[in-house]
Amino acid sequence: MESTYESQGLAVIAINLDHDRADAERFLKRFDPNFEVQFDPQGVLAEQFKVAGMPTSVLIDRHGVLRYTHIGFRPVDRQSRTKEIQQLLAEK
Repeated sequence: MESTYESQGLAVIAINLDHDRADAERFLKRFDPNFEVQFDPQGVLAEQFKVAGMPTSVLIDRHGVLRYTHIGFRPVDRQSRTKEIQQLLAEK
């Protein structure tokens, strides 16, 4: 997703909450994501964004305003998430 819209300003950042960073590193090495991964074992960001389930996705606009929060992911949701991203990228 990021590579498709990066030139329009999209950045994808994953927050890993694992307490054992070595476990997380093994997982990331295996799947080699093409986006930034930050570590937050204390769950500061999860608390800040009121994460109620995993995975949780938040879409933040160009001005730093949280616009959408989604808990979980189902392939059927992909089209609506893409529309939300396109809408936010179209805003100035």
